[in-house]
Amino acid sequence: MSEAAAQAPPLVAGRAPDSFVAPATLDELRDLVAERDGRTLVPVGGGTQLALGNAPREPFALVDVRPALAGEIEHEPADLTAVVPAGVMLGELDAQLSAAGQRLPLDPPHVEQATIGGVLAVGTGGPLRTRHGLPRDFVLGMTVLRADGELVKAGGRVVKNVTGYDLMRLWCGSLGTIGIVTSVAVRVLPRVGTIDLRFEAASLAVGQALAETFLRADLRPELLELTRQDGGWGGIVRLAEGAVPKATEVAGTDLTPCGDEEYLAARDLGFGDGDALTLRAACATSAIASAVAAVEALAPSGVLVRPLAREVRATWEAGALPEAEEVAGAAGRMRTALAEAGGGLVAERLPAELRGALDPWGHSPNLARMAAVKAAFDPDGRLNASRFVGGL
Repeated sequence: MSEAAAQAPPLVAGRAPDSFVAPATLDELRDLVAERDGRTLVPVGGGTQLALGNAPREPFALVDVRPALAGEIEHEPADLTAVVPAGVMLGELDAQLSAAGQRLPLDPPHVEQATIGGVLAVGTGGPLRTRHGLPRDFVLGMTVLRADGELVKAGGRVVKNVTGYDLMRLWCGSLGTIGIVTSVAVRVLPRVGTIDLRFEAASLAVGQALAETFLRADLRPELLELTRQDGGWGGIVRLAEGAVPKATEVAGTDLTPCGDEEYLAARDLGFGDGDALTLRAACATSAIASAVAAVEALAPSGVLVRPLAREVRATWEAGALPEAEEVAGAAGRMRTALAEAGGGLVAERLPAELRGALDPWGHSPNLARMAAVKAAFDPDGRLNASRFVGGL
């Protein structure tokens, strides 16, 4: 096993690792995980979400799993399935699927740099979740490395597979705290011709109404993003090419074809080099306006709404951060209000000066169950200890 490159390793939620290693094979990774040397291990793939969550328990090692989890993609175009090593970049997977006229519609921030294992571990989606849901919704089967160094499997590699407990949904979104994904079987979709259309809205309510109009007209947008602009709101919608005439008819506003710039800006909002604080709210449709009002009171650098996915994201650049007490107070009030309808608020990026004032995850009513799962799968805290909800 080799020490990773000589340059300084990246920080994990603001904290520096005591070592940075890159196992060359799966066997080396298994041996490393099975050791009990007092360290917790932080698996990393593309490194696009290292700012998420709490700082790991010290001492900890950052483990680049990409060399150990590399390999060939087993794509079955006729079955619309693929088995993918967890260290494969989503950009590489998309290129192979595209050659067969297929796709895996996952687009979290900076997707080109993300591994499929990392995307599943974090569990969040991007603009395409409006139509296609979350990463876990495409998983047919998984192989996971447990904290004791053993490999376990769940599910299979065919669509009609419903045997046993759905451990895959437990692993997806657990931030690698109860196992490291080593490979995944996914269902894929045919690639379709689409077009991105830009529009303007006088207010958030107008933008939400347009989204509802598209939904009721059965236009099935691939994505619909609303962003705050000077004097109002703007948005983009991605539709099947054949749906454009009907969309133009029902929209009641101009729909203008646009390039990738608007889509990429919306996809990566809050994850740029200068973005220091990023909050994401999951909320009922009826709570979107109040969530937006709450974050706008803190003068964010950017605000994004996914009305059909019921999500709000706001970001602040490093030079425009509100006071810690303001952020903590606003986040606390939002969490209380959102929880009443089953929603929540996550701080996806937190600067050092706010980490003592704001819990990135907030309280979960399921914390006791989550702690029991962590104790069962990783009683020694070998994997990502302290990074997840409640310090798990």
